[in-house]
Amino acid sequence: MLPAENRLRTGYLKIYKDKKKVSNKYFLLFYKENNLSFSRFGFVVRKKLGKAFFRNKVKRRFRFAIRTEIDKIKPGFDFIFLINHNFQDWENVSYLEIKKNIFETLKSIDKI
Repeated sequence: MLPAENRLRTGYLKIYKDKKKVSNKYFLLFYKENNLSFSRFGFVVRKKLGKAFFRNKVKRRFRFAIRTEIDKIKPGFDFIFLINHNFQDWENVSYLEIKKNIFETLKSIDKI
């Protein structure tokens, strides 16, 4: 589980409206500066993608990938990961592949 200070609980609409986003094979990443000394993360999996078991498992994998390397991410940003329909075949997607995609995307927008 992510530390409490790193969880994004509210303000999703403000981040969506800012329109800073990057797409990836598995997710869309929305981000916005938050002027805090730490970064916060939110994860969204649409109901279209499957039952609660599937959606929760996907979010757990993403959270774990972030938690293990959180010290490498620049502080002061809010991030929302909107998981795409490509993630339906989740049994064939390894944790390492998720982690690699997350950090390649963050590197591309210069947040690492």
